[in-house]
Amino acid sequence: MSSETTTYRPAIPPALGKYLIALRVVLTFILRIACVAFAVWLLAVVRSGTAIHVHVIFYIMALACIYIALGATSFRIWILYLTGFILFAQLRGLTDEIGTPVQFDYAISMEKALFLGEIPSIWLQERLYSFARLGPLEFYTMVVYLSYFFIPHIVAFAIWKWDHPRFKTYVFAFMVTLYIGLLTSAVLPTAPPWMAGQLGYIPHVYQVVPDIAGDVTPGTYENVYEIAGANPVAAMPSLHIAVPGLMALALWKYSWLRWFGVGYAISMLFAVVYLGEHYAVDGFAGLGVAAAAWVGVKAFLARREASEEESAAESASTASAVPGEPSPGPIQRRRLQGGNCEVNKPCTTGRACNAHREAAILAFDNGFGRTIPSCGLKEAGAEDQMKGPTPRRRSIGNTPGKGGEHVLQD
Repeated sequence: MSSETTTYRPAIPPALGKYLIALRVVLTFILRIACVAFAVWLLAVVRSGTAIHVHVIFYIMALACIYIALGATSFRIWILYLTGFILFAQLRGLTDEIGTPVQFDYAISMEKALFLGEIPSIWLQERLYSFARLGPLEFYTMVVYLSYFFIPHIVAFAIWKWDHPRFKTYVFAFMVTLYIGLLTSAVLPTAPPWMAGQLGYIPHVYQVVPDIAGDVTPGTYENVYEIAGANPVAAMPSLHIAVPGLMALALWKYSWLRWFGVGYAISMLFAVVYLGEHYAVDGFAGLGVAAAAWVGVKAFLARREASEEESAAESASTASAVPGEPSPGPIQRRRLQGGNCEVNKPCTTGRACNAHREAAILAFDNGFGRTIPSCGLKEAGAEDQMKGPTPRRRSIGNTPGKGGEHVLQD
């Protein structure tokens, strides 16, 4: 004889079960937030150095964090985001090693022409800045300036959460903006105001961030500068302005966030000019690059989506065509729907399609995938014209009318 052993499992009280489910939800949420925060930190520090193996390690870790935090949904677009950004970080540290002569004069000339002989960095610092003094304005502008290395990635996660299609546009426009800036800094390296002031091209301009950071904690700015992987001669166009400008365009759709995007871009423009890191014209160029990237990418994706939808519709109409009967090609279908067209298949009289365009479109709507079988349709007279809104679902009757003519039937 065999005996069966029954394991007794005490039932979990319903109240305790609810608490356990809630705890699981909270812990999962905390884990995802931690993974997102760690991924943002990795994307910030990935700009340090140019060692390829370090970037590969950071890339794998960031991918793992994003997969844990977001799952498989839209993961391919995140692969593009991470790959493009980390490659940009790798190349950014190499652009100043090309050896292209650094430009000083053209930016200074543009600045003076635009601001009636003044350079905004000098003008602001003469009136608002005291050397190595950390006041509210200096603290605010430094925080805004350094937030550039984190905020764009946080906004990317937020847009992905709210609007997946818009996130796709943001990613492609972000990549276009970064690489236009990278290419420009490679072929036209431009010195910022503080460097031009130190070398005598313009009156002295303070580099506020290292002045204050070095006075408070010596060596801090040098460490941050190294971690950020900043290129000191990549002033034109200012990616510090271009990326916030792109964020403002991406957030403009949301009424409760659009002013954050605009305010952040304006604050960044003021900060980089006041801190001596960029000319104002660098910022204007950055905004132009961001706007061009956003508009161009949005138009490209819209055309691509329309083309894919049209191809899918054509494939569906072809698949539903009756065997043995000709199915309209893409050009013929567009002509029938356009209004200024002629039905020339199988019609051979060259008669304008206005008389039986209604029947042709109804045939398409019902999925027959065929053209009007003959030109024997009578011209639409006053008594035959359909008045008022046309019902969407109609069928083509094969019942012959007078004289063997085909007639429409409800």
